[in-house]
Amino acid sequence: MRILLMELRRSPLRWWFPVLVALDVAVLFGRSQWWIGVWPQASAAAQIPSFYLGPFLAAYAAWAAGRIQRLGFEDQHTAGTRPRWQVEGTQIAAVAVYGAAAYVVGAAVAAAVSYRDAGPGFLWPSYLLLGAALIVLCIAVGHLAGRWFPSAFAAPVISGLACFVVVTMNGGPVQAGLFVLSGAPAVEVTPQSLAIRWALALSAVAVAVLTPRTLPGYTGERGKVSARLPAIGCSVLVVACLAGVVTAGPVQTARANPSTPLCTRTEPKICVWPEERMYLPRLEAMARRVSELPPFIKTPSVFYEEGLRGSKGQDTDFTIFEGSMWEVADSMSIAITRTSTPRFCEATDSKADDRRMMAYFELDSWLTARVSGAGRPSDIHGGPPGVDQRAIAKLIKRPESVQEDWAKKWFKVIEGTRCA
Repeated sequence: MRILLMELRRSPLRWWFPVLVALDVAVLFGRSQWWIGVWPQASAAAQIPSFYLGPFLAAYAAWAAGRIQRLGFEDQHTAGTRPRWQVEGTQIAAVAVYGAAAYVVGAAVAAAVSYRDAGPGFLWPSYLLLGAALIVLCIAVGHLAGRWFPSAFAAPVISGLACFVVVTMNGGPVQAGLFVLSGAPAVEVTPQSLAIRWALALSAVAVAVLTPRTLPGYTGERGKVSARLPAIGCSVLVVACLAGVVTAGPVQTARANPSTPLCTRTEPKICVWPEERMYLPRLEAMARRVSELPPFIKTPSVFYEEGLRGSKGQDTDFTIFEGSMWEVADSMSIAITRTSTPRFCEATDSKADDRRMMAYFELDSWLTARVSGAGRPSDIHGGPPGVDQRAIAKLIKRPESVQEDWAKKWFKVIEGTRCA
């Protein structure tokens, strides 16, 4: 511990620490801020800065690991009274402490801005630990590169860029799962997923600590071979853990259904995961707008957020994507049209099928606008082909009788389509 404190006091990272904190906070708020107020989403957002802190710390670790050779103190270092692995481990630990401190500050900021709206609960440790594993892994890679290539410039730059590129291309949620981009309440990072990724990070640290300061090359001398055996064993463990990470599947898995979902007090009800409580006022308003639809339109008695019913309702249950209520209204409109129209069947010919599909598109667009309370937002693109969204936005402002006549025309198209 005393050596670690000395390393922390003399580490140049103490001057870079404010930069690390600023980087973390900039990444946290540099994206859209829809995650504020939902604990799992805030946890995932607090984890994302590790994607940038890791490569930065990898570059520094490479620079720090090569200092001894660059300054010509290799012989003194080798002849020291402490085992080589302890000295190397202390260097890695010092970098990790500064990185972890900046990471924790960012997480505390995420918790502080979410506390008022999120209600009971707190940040999910699993997401924070996932980000910490990525940081440790990058530090180990940088340290090993610095030991082998003590360049003050090339090794840090290559290490940082390599970590960033590799993680970007292969570390995503559906690949190696070294980071996630969002934390929907319907999914979670399990202890098993964390364990395999921490095993990879710690085995990489062991390789960085135990591998000789020269590139592996065996001279046939028995003593040197035996000295390399721990590093060889750890390298095999790294490969095994990496294979486990790649073959383990997505890092996020479905959560168990809550016994009591959080529902609006309206009729119909809209039920969400308890962690989504901040959306209740907007959902209450949407439920009231559903209840005001023309009486010839039938609606489900309950609308569910995806995951609350397991695999049931996968086609119609809604998701709250990046806090967008438009996406919720869109899914609800599909559920409403399915409830209000006959069971789908193959049409007698392609023309009839095209007319019916256009009717569905028009009705879905109108219902989505009605339920959301406005036309399609400017940041939402795409939508059903052939539908004039500006005309729909104007339609929902017209008298109710005009909208009813318009909707009945399209319902007649659907109901009048003969089955093959």
